[in-house]
Amino acid sequence: MVIPDIITTMAVTGSITRAEPIFFSARQSILFVLVAVLAAGLMLMSWPRLKAALHFLPVQSTLERYYLAGELPSDPLEPLQQRTRQSIALHNHQRYWDGLGLLYYLQGLDGTVPLYQQREGFEQVINAAEQSLRLAPVQPRAWLRRAHAQSWLSFRDSGTSEAFKMSVYTGRVERALLISRLQLGYSRLGQLDEEARGLLRDQTLLAWQLRQRDVSRAMKSGELDFRRVSSLLISTDTAILQEMEQAIAPRVR
Repeated sequence: MVIPDIITTMAVTGSITRAEPIFFSARQSILFVLVAVLAAGLMLMSWPRLKAALHFLPVQSTLERYYLAGELPSDPLEPLQQRTRQSIALHNHQRYWDGLGLLYYLQGLDGTVPLYQQREGFEQVINAAEQSLRLAPVQPRAWLRRAHAQSWLSFRDSGTSEAFKMSVYTGRVERALLISRLQLGYSRLGQLDEEARGLLRDQTLLAWQLRQRDVSRAMKSGELDFRRVSSLLISTDTAILQEMEQAIAPRVR
């Protein structure tokens, strides 16, 4: 009785031992299939995003040259605009909307095209900015571009103050935007509300601290009206005004 019991136990134990590799092999196969399916699914989901990014590369290179060196696109803008819209159709991302807004902004600034094309460009700037800011509101450059477009399209405020304020609130210390903010703010000084005027004063002092040479150059060239700057700062920042007068003395009478 003892021997058969031992044999039976060994047989059972042996069968279990022999079955274990089959059991784990099946589990590994199932895991492998699940991982493969998951990977394939992720690839399918990410493919439109990757395709959109690859399609946008020529536009991105053009925009990077503009941002880094101020180099305007040598190629016609319309094909770049179309390519950007195609990228948006593949993947609705704020980066593509922002790029589209800049391309239309350059169209609006182009004095060689008919006036209606300039107007169309600035109208598209506002539309692209709205789409981009809906996806990612913290974009000081997009807010400022929108403010410039609204300022060009209308002699009234029509949202310029709000867009200007949002540009500052979303990125107060943006060295690359300071001069452009001053140009916009002082050109529309009469239409700015008190809050916007306070922010313009802040940006003026900040620009004088961080980019004094560029501010002086802009005043000397007439891009910034010193008299308007003086009208805003005269009651609060006389010392800064004196520094500005000394810096641009040959141009002030």
